Amino acid sequence: MNEIDLPKPQKIEKLNQILGELKNKGKLLGVLFAYRNGGLIAKDFKEDKDFNNFTSMCASVLESATDLGRTMGDRKVKKIIAELEGQTIVIIECDEKTFLVFDIGYESNFNIILEKIEVYIRKIIFLY
Repeated sequence: MNEIDLPKPQKIEKLNQILGELKNKGKLLGVLFAYRNGGLIAKDFKEDKDFNNFTSMCASVLESATDLGRTMGDRKVKKIIAELEGQTIVIIECDEKTFLVFDIGYESNFNIILEKIEVYIRKIIFLY
């Protein structure tokens, strides 16, 4: 059976495995996958947050950055970085409908994730 033909519970399980792999490899505080309208699809976070609000805010930031890119000569957004006290939030568009959010701490190694981000995005998009 092809991954695209998997029942929804198995797709979610596979997606959670991929998010867990991303989190563990990069020693991240958290990672989530969401729809551009702000709807949460899956998450793996160290601490609990108001994920409905957090995901909606990230979607709004992505939309604003996309509009900024259009204003600057129709340039595509690569990643959005918000450096906060004690952590960094990185938003990366997957496709026209979805995006990933990474919560990065001092001990994280995000470069190891960035080196293979396209591979991970393809795996995730293939499921959705």
